[in-house]
Amino acid sequence: MKLTPEILQRQWDSIDFKDGGFLQIDTQHPLEWHIGYQSISQKTLLLVSDTEIDAIESSKSMAVSRRRRESDNRWTLSFELLCNEQQSVFVILCCDVIEHSRSAETEKDALILVINRYKQWSKLLESQRSGLMDEPRRKGLLGELLFLESRIENADSILVAVQGWVGADGADQDFMYSEGWYEVKSIGASAISVTISSLEQLDCTDDGELIIKRIDKVAPERTGAISLNDLVRRISDRLDSNVGALDLFHTKLYAYGYMDLQEYSEQKYHCSATQRYRVDSSFPRLTKKLVPEQIVALHYALNLPSLTNWEKE
Repeated sequence: MKLTPEILQRQWDSIDFKDGGFLQIDTQHPLEWHIGYQSISQKTLLLVSDTEIDAIESSKSMAVSRRRRESDNRWTLSFELLCNEQQSVFVILCCDVIEHSRSAETEKDALILVINRYKQWSKLLESQRSGLMDEPRRKGLLGELLFLESRIENADSILVAVQGWVGADGADQDFMYSEGWYEVKSIGASAISVTISSLEQLDCTDDGELIIKRIDKVAPERTGAISLNDLVRRISDRLDSNVGALDLFHTKLYAYGYMDLQEYSEQKYHCSATQRYRVDSSFPRLTKKLVPEQIVALHYALNLPSLTNWEKE
């Protein structure tokens, strides 16, 4: 049976001793897993292995330690939660690490998967305290991926299409190609305005486009409904023939703050429409040249019905 965060939390709740001691779980896994409390009320995930485990650095959120037991010479690796406010995401992390390493054929291979996955989580928690993207960020990523998918489908080079997704690397605009730049915004079907979050976002000497994706949450049975994970896998399948493009795509996803978590499969979305607006010298926008130099940051909203003169077919 697949382990879920809900199942794992119930197992943790069943433990009466909160000041030390462990409960073995998931006996079908290639690794021996235990959950419990290393100290008072501090959740800890523990694995036991016959294979030697390399030293791993702790993080701000977790204390990671390994040792060799004198009783049987087996190795242990423990992940102890340090921040109580992160208990819910810690359970998700533990479940994900266990499931991510389940398919390994050997104990050694499973350990490699565990350690690599922990390192991914550690970096993610450094940038996102909750470890999970909030709803606006998920919808924003969904919109950008839908645009990227259309570029891949029509591109002469799928590698160039993926390379053009520069927003994932922290650029001011989301996409940059030889013919111009593109800024993608995800809003609801009934929204009449869109927020521009910085002076730099539409501030580019070359002409570009503002792309509006109308995206809403829908029931799973809705025709055309798709989850974030569904779309990531669909694009990955499309890139499967080009290893370089596929690796770069996953690198950019990771930089954005995405990991393949079950939580991103549960909610389904539907994109009902796409609108495109030409951003040229006449487009109504705020740039650094148009505001007093004392103003260094701002965000503003554009009224979409008033932009018909710039809307593209």
